Amino acid sequence: MNPYRRPAGWCEAPPDARLRILLLGASGFVGGGLWTYLAPRHEVVGTYATRPIPGLVRLDLRDEGRLAALAADGFDLVVHAAGLVPLEAAEADPALAHRLNVRPVEVLLDAVRGSGTKLLLLSSDNVFDGTRDRYEEADPRAPVNVYGRTKAAAEDLLLAEGGHLVVRIPLVFGRGPWANTFLARLAGPTTVARTDLVCAPVYLPSLGPALARLWHRTGVLHYGGSDVVTRFELMSRVRQALDLPTRVVAAEGEEARTACRRPPRLVLRSTRHRLLGPDLDSALAHLAGPNT
Repeated sequence: MNPYRRPAGWCEAPPDARLRILLLGASGFVGGGLWTYLAPRHEVVGTYATRPIPGLVRLDLRDEGRLAALAADGFDLVVHAAGLVPLEAAEADPALAHRLNVRPVEVLLDAVRGSGTKLLLLSSDNVFDGTRDRYEEADPRAPVNVYGRTKAAAEDLLLAEGGHLVVRIPLVFGRGPWANTFLARLAGPTTVARTDLVCAPVYLPSLGPALARLWHRTGVLHYGGSDVVTRFELMSRVRQALDLPTRVVAAEGEEARTACRRPPRLVLRSTRHRLLGPDLDSALAHLAGPNT
């Protein structure tokens, strides 16, 4: 059974030719969701960093020779979904964050230059400072944490080259095929969620079809969710939908004791396309249903 079968009416990729795709970070939460959608439809080579997964190939992003050789192997598209993602980890080690989030983009650009291979970089809403009601593609960036600054730097490299695509995404929720960093927060007796952080989260199974509708574009695109909620509201609704015993504890600011600054309101909207992730009711019904 396909755990990512989408309800009728969800956006599907157009019937494009079968592509040869390199998916960096296929072992991660977001990358795994993309792998599940893309692998049956295209010729996909996916990578993992440390934990072996059948069907994926090992790649340490710091092995620049291996990364360059792999990227130069005649792919139509390289989807870059790898790197140092936890905000606290990036804040604790800015040099490592740069090494894993910025330097690989330089290597990839050198490897594919002149080959016809297109790069698609998954970026983040954390390139913004969270002071606006919503963010569109042309809005000025002002990252407030190390992770956001590394993603902005990676964007700059890709955009300066031209002909490639940056897709900024928000918080992603759902169940991954092998990495479940989101649902892991609901595995214990209690979890803390912020009431002062607002987002428009995207349901993981919607991301692959959306990217397939957008990857012919260049420049910067946003893909956000339909509904705007606080982190606390999102976690509470997921807990309720899955009927989990975990108690979701509301916190804000100092109460949350986070190791880095977070933008208070990140709502991504696009002026370049009309795609939005499914509304929360539809997404949660799917997450709690028999197909997941």
